[in-house]
Amino acid sequence: MKNLLGKTAVITGCNKGIGLAILKRFAQEGAAIIACCRTQTEIFETLIGEIADKNAINIYPIYFDLADEAAVKAGIKEIKTLKIPIDILVNNAGMPHLALLPFTKIQDVHNIFQVNYFSQLLIIQGLQSLLSKSETGTIINIASVAGIDGEVGNAVYGASKASMILLTKVLSKEFAPKIRVNALAPGLTQTDFADRMGEKAKVSMIETASLHRLGNVEEIANVALFLASDEASFVTGQVIRVDGGMN
Repeated sequence: MKNLLGKTAVITGCNKGIGLAILKRFAQEGAAIIACCRTQTEIFETLIGEIADKNAINIYPIYFDLADEAAVKAGIKEIKTLKIPIDILVNNAGMPHLALLPFTKIQDVHNIFQVNYFSQLLIIQGLQSLLSKSETGTIINIASVAGIDGEVGNAVYGASKASMILLTKVLSKEFAPKIRVNALAPGLTQTDFADRMGEKAKVSMIETASLHRLGNVEEIANVALFLASDEASFVTGQVIRVDGGMN
């Protein structure tokens, strides 16, 4: 039996990388998807049409920019106008940033927190009432090991993800017992972000990981599936590292 049959998931940032992998995995398990992305493209529209047909599910694309608070509010309103029960929210969308603090503009800090924290907060606020109506409501926040370990260059990005981790722990108590709230903290995963870090940084992280390789997006999606499913019915307030054993 499919683990998410009959459920509907809202997933942000699902046009590529980890978000797209989660969309595909949830679709395979029978979930309808409200796919939230920044930009509408023919390629994405074709792709989600193919995924929907292949898995006999519905995918509803919603487009808004997390950097724009008004656009986020409009996106939430559009989701509500679908009048579809929501069981799962995956806050995946995010903006990467890697720089030493002396070379970081304060506007960059504002931008990162707007996308990686404030907009996620707005989405949770906007959809919490719908999730509360589900018998198995769950929120999955995609954080990062950068929000736990405090490595060089992560004063801003890491702080935004640390904020999401604390939010996860707080909301798991505030929303209990109606909604389970957990976070995933991926290590360096084979995505565009990893490519932009440069070969030297990638090699360093591979060397420090027990499994001596980068993760792949499907491995992150598999853990997200567990947290979204009834298999994790007694799991809340947790931050699960999916990092290959980083030291």
